[in-house]
Amino acid sequence: MFRCVWIAMVILVSIALARYLSVGVNDMLAISRQSTSTVTIELEEETPSVSDIAQALYDAGAINNTFFFKLYCLVTGADDGFGAGSFELDTNLDYEAIISSLQSSSNQLEVVNVTFPEGMNFLEIAQKLEDNGVCTVEEVLEAANSDEFDNYDFVAAITNEDERYYTLEGYLFPDTYDFYKGEDPQVALGKMINTCQNRFSKQMREQAEEKGYTIDEVLTLASIVQAEATDEKDMRMIAGILENRLEDGASHDIYHLECDSTTFYPYRTQDQVPEDERDTYKSTYDTYTIEGLPAGPICSPGSDAIQAVLEPSSEADGYYYFCHDEDGKAYYASTWSQHQANLEKQAWPNQF
Repeated sequence: MFRCVWIAMVILVSIALARYLSVGVNDMLAISRQSTSTVTIELEEETPSVSDIAQALYDAGAINNTFFFKLYCLVTGADDGFGAGSFELDTNLDYEAIISSLQSSSNQLEVVNVTFPEGMNFLEIAQKLEDNGVCTVEEVLEAANSDEFDNYDFVAAITNEDERYYTLEGYLFPDTYDFYKGEDPQVALGKMINTCQNRFSKQMREQAEEKGYTIDEVLTLASIVQAEATDEKDMRMIAGILENRLEDGASHDIYHLECDSTTFYPYRTQDQVPEDERDTYKSTYDTYTIEGLPAGPICSPGSDAIQAVLEPSSEADGYYYFCHDEDGKAYYASTWSQHQANLEKQAWPNQF
């Protein structure tokens, strides 16, 4: 009986060991990794250990077994020669090809640092990504029109995509980002959307709810404030003035926001409109013709503009008009006649 049990255990252990070795060998030769995709491996330490490399490869889906990879590196003497950086690998490579790729600088991704200032619109952001070699405008537009961003709460909450020129307008937060040259546009845009959600704190969400605004309405109004104002104080005043117009403008015979920044959206000026449409172009966002807010943001507002909408200046109470002089100095008015006097005095077009 003892011999039978012992023999059975030896057989079972042998079978288990053989299966384990088979799994390891298959992973070493990439036999078990049939599907092909491209993944990015991040090695942050200056001289990463084999364990760190194995874990990074496993987390990215480039290998299926960290033990066998570490064992292979030990046996073949390939446990040095690795450096920090970002590498792009196919998931169907065997261990030898993976090690060669990680030790070759030709597979290392070039990182570019790109700054997007407040107030840039979607097309300008797409063009800047192309100018820096991250991805092309065409790739950005194609990615933006997909449903790949519905897993972001802010984007999923948008209900009027058909009324917008660009769904992601206003959701690409202005900041400085590190991108890879040739990066997947979905990843690049995802970084900016994620930053937008993270910067919109719980307190800010509660403030929006208290004011009866959706996140989209806050971003839309903030984008107009961003485009119209000259500094943080002016933002809070203009946010209050626009809110006054929205809440009780009709009682003062004011039925539109009438903001110049919306007139030719998604273009900045009439000169940017295609020549064959220029003379007859009508933007569906034009607040001189529509009542209330446009269908979505007109640019990417920064934190100051968003906060101005959530906390407009109390000094704006009773004001319904504003304009700026050539130097950007703001003038506010309660009545049309006062506003006209400011316009005649300053003769500057940024007004309503």
